[in-house]
Amino acid sequence: MAYLLFKKTGLKTGDVGVQSQCTSAIFNYQVIGAGAEVEFSGSNVPLDLLDPNNEDHWIPIVTITAGMVDSEPFRQHCWNSVRYKVTAGNDVAVYVTSGVSG
Repeated sequence: MAYLLFKKTGLKTGDVGVQSQCTSAIFNYQVIGAGAEVEFSGSNVPLDLLDPNNEDHWIPIVTITAGMVDSEPFRQHCWNSVRYKVTAGNDVAVYVTSGVSG
């Protein structure tokens, strides 16, 4: 079974979003929008200490550019939290699906 972890539209450069409690799953990342680029990263910092803007709390997963297919069709990782960070573009859409591994 899969569900949308992120379904965000109308984002712009500098926007950041975090979703927590998503460990041990299979993820697929998609970015839509002219000139859009989005960095995705993961963290296992405890939720009460987690800071979306503290780069020391985040480990890069992948950077996706609109119009480019993710280099891995399904990424399996064990992060408690996943973050997107829009690094380029306006009217950017971010879609991340997640499914249970195993």
